[in-house]
Amino acid sequence: MNKSESTVYVLSGYAKCSATQKGKYKHGNKHSIGLLTTDENYQDNINQLKTFIKDLGWESIMFCMVEEVDDINTLSNEVLVSSFLRAQKNGQSLVVNDHPITVH
Repeated sequence: MNKSESTVYVLSGYAKCSATQKGKYKHGNKHSIGLLTTDENYQDNINQLKTFIKDLGWESIMFCMVEEVDDINTLSNEVLVSSFLRAQKNGQSLVVNDHPITVH
């Protein structure tokens, strides 16, 4: 598998819950997020990626760090492994930390 087929870019940051019916997430709370994408041009397509996250019920999206992951075996967290596989299959995947950073 060449690099473009196996590389997943992990954009880490924060977002605020904007949906009133998000189940375990309360409207107005800010959570850490990770967007996993196979889009090599993620910088050029950042608005499309943010739209994907907004459509899932999040707003005030801020990315702070980007990492390249070429080898799934470097991931030790089960949630990240499943998100990595989902990103490879669907092009992108969102992971949200269940515990809020700020509570409203």
